Amino acid sequence: MTLFFLFKKWLFLLVTFSLCLAPLIAKDFPLIFEDHIPWSLEGAEARIEKFRKGNLNVKLIMPDGKDLKEEVLYKSEQIKHEFNFGGSLSTDWSVPATNWYDDFKKYFCNLFNYATVNFYWGSHEKTPGEWNYENAPLSRDIYNWALENKMDIKGHPLIWHQVLPDWIKDENRSVELIDKDVRNHIKRLILEFPEVDHWDTYNEVPGIRWEDENLGMRRWQEFIGNKIVDGKFVSGPGPVIEEVLDIARPLREDGYFVLNHYDHTDEYYHEQIQYCIDNDIQFEGIGIQTHMHNVTQSFSEDSLWEMLEFYKKYDKPIHLSEISVLSCGKYEDWRGLQVQNDKWDNAVNNNLKIPTLPSTPMEEAYQAALTRDFYILAFSHPSVEVITWWTMSDLDPWRGMPSGLLDTNGNPKPVYHELDNLINKEWKTSFSGKTNREGKFSFRGFFGRYKVSVKLGKKSYEGEFELSKYGEEHSRVMLKEIL
Repeated sequence: MTLFFLFKKWLFLLVTFSLCLAPLIAKDFPLIFEDHIPWSLEGAEARIEKFRKGNLNVKLIMPDGKDLKEEVLYKSEQIKHEFNFGGSLSTDWSVPATNWYDDFKKYFCNLFNYATVNFYWGSHEKTPGEWNYENAPLSRDIYNWALENKMDIKGHPLIWHQVLPDWIKDENRSVELIDKDVRNHIKRLILEFPEVDHWDTYNEVPGIRWEDENLGMRRWQEFIGNKIVDGKFVSGPGPVIEEVLDIARPLREDGYFVLNHYDHTDEYYHEQIQYCIDNDIQFEGIGIQTHMHNVTQSFSEDSLWEMLEFYKKYDKPIHLSEISVLSCGKYEDWRGLQVQNDKWDNAVNNNLKIPTLPSTPMEEAYQAALTRDFYILAFSHPSVEVITWWTMSDLDPWRGMPSGLLDTNGNPKPVYHELDNLINKEWKTSFSGKTNREGKFSFRGFFGRYKVSVKLGKKSYEGEFELSKYGEEHSRVMLKEIL
């Protein structure tokens, strides 16, 4: 009886303490609501004109192989971008169960030609040797759908020290076995998914220093040369990428492998990149995440440009690999964000309702305006090759902080319309005119794939051609009759 009384008293004190602590947290880390001050974007339009567009001379060829030799009216429209406008299909885990999943895919396809698809190890191989890419939400179904819609695919990731199977996290599993597991996992992904165009190689390598030293993947990193003492790298993170690419590259010599990290200021990320360059370790792209989940993480016009200019020195394509712009209040710095993240973690780990901050009309306007300026400046930088929006909807968002293009019911938010206007209107080329007497016309447009339509008498014809920054300035286009 006494023990029961003591337990009740302890429970009462714990609840009372928690209730008292909650307003202190809210008081100590209040949400900040911002208006967007428009960026000047000086020189951006001129750079877009210079780096994202080109000239092409087109010669039309009839279906029988003979040159068209007469003036004819034509219409031409761009049907695909060469630039990679991307979205993630790795985060909206609850969406497949909604009645608006088909709309979700329609909205995604309308904006994006590049899809980041999940290959999270912990989601697909819960038991050693039993790889299952069929049942987890947003896996095989969405992968096949992206391929059917002719999107370029990035696999995310080949390897990572988070979202791991329990048997890889096991502190008692020998590092020699983990080494074998890692090698088999990488080989499986490369060989079983040859359609993947890009791979995040080892995601966020420097972040391992914040993980438990007994974690299987941390022990594996140290096993292959990434020694850590007192939270600092001794050998540096470069050998990890070297090891992963030693496994992957022979299986896919033409592979496109991306380094990726969440902190563009991390000295160890720069050390990792420089190690690869100094040791002639071939990688193709540099991934930079821009999750703007608090004020100190958010970019101004100057800080975004300075970051892009800094990374330009490595002479590698820049992938803005994970973009989040909130449509809710945000915290000043990491302390408030950590409180929010802990609440989100607790809900996810215990199957509780996600504690989501409300998306407000004011912050949705902020999200749309900042996103527009962010995309214009990024698209204007010649080193940027990929821009990927990370969360498509506000349904169960990461950290419970809405940054989706769609709301919780799958309806487009203002930010969606801003991106639609940029990607499908301002940055696409459509035109019409009349060929010369030799069936030729010339134009300047955004790089990408085009369709041309002509009518001769009662017959209609179509053809397709590429305007590429890597291609020729002349194109012979074979027409086919439309029946």
